[in-house]
Amino acid sequence: MDWTKEAVEARKQYIGGSDAAAILGISRYKTPLQVWAIKTGEIVPPDIDDVVAVKLGNKLEQAVSEFFMDATGKELVKVNKTLFHPKYPFIGANIDRRVLNEAAGFEAKTTNQFKASEWEDEQIPAEYAIQCMHYMAVTGLPIWYIAVLIGNMKFLWKVFVRTDALNAFPEIPHISKKDIIPVEPKTLDDMIAKEVYFWNTFIVPKVMPMQITSEDSGILYALFPQAAEESVIELDDEASKICENLDSMKADNKVLKKEIEEQENTLKAMLKTYETGMTSKYKITWKNQSERRIDVELFKREEPGLYEKYTPEKEKRVLRLSVRR
Repeated sequence: MDWTKEAVEARKQYIGGSDAAAILGISRYKTPLQVWAIKTGEIVPPDIDDVVAVKLGNKLEQAVSEFFMDATGKELVKVNKTLFHPKYPFIGANIDRRVLNEAAGFEAKTTNQFKASEWEDEQIPAEYAIQCMHYMAVTGLPIWYIAVLIGNMKFLWKVFVRTDALNAFPEIPHISKKDIIPVEPKTLDDMIAKEVYFWNTFIVPKVMPMQITSEDSGILYALFPQAAEESVIELDDEASKICENLDSMKADNKVLKKEIEEQENTLKAMLKTYETGMTSKYKITWKNQSERRIDVELFKREEPGLYEKYTPEKEKRVLRLSVRR
């Protein structure tokens, strides 16, 4: 995939395959709020032109394609343009390859050996499955292959087949039943409907989606870095309910932390001077170790100039709750 500044800027104009899983709320790498903020120009996406993993992935795309062609006898060709949904021009696809003489597309992936488990037992990471289905919906192609090179040690591939195509072509060369992932046409239609809704409801009118996740702290601060001094806004009952939930969760968390500490202290009392304790199921250690920390007050007092240099003041916004009186 092209990650140049020009390509990234162009992708702001449509929902692409890497956006689909985020919009559906099942991506580990991107949230709905992040997609919205980038598409509306509220934030500038990070420049990843020089990220080694990205550059390596681009270079290995050809190698993965060649592995696939060697394994299947199929021929792949590049598609050097963005494809768009026939009905929705704001839904696009930058596909890796087309399969010659077959109504099929191809997606190449690379990953390291630490993520090999994500591909075991016939699994495919959800983000990549959604990406392939997005491409099927955009192009109308009923078959989509995906191949992955894992840590330069293992190569495997699978295929998504729309169920109406599967019924029409029950025997597809080079494919065993365990390699086939059936996709219902309604699943593709529902996915596109959700993308259309997201685009028309949030991106076009620039209305921020309130599908906020734990990964959105940085995005929210980037969107709203500065509070208007002495400004006040009246929030609705939903905000009150959230505050009540937070109060309850924080109280529960305080009790839980206390209970955890009590359980840990009980284990320490059982270990006494022993470094290690063994049960039928667990190994427990309570080891001595040294640590070194900066004495901030001493540093500030004896080296004020260095303290100012190495502890620059940083602006941040702090969220606090209190009962209104």
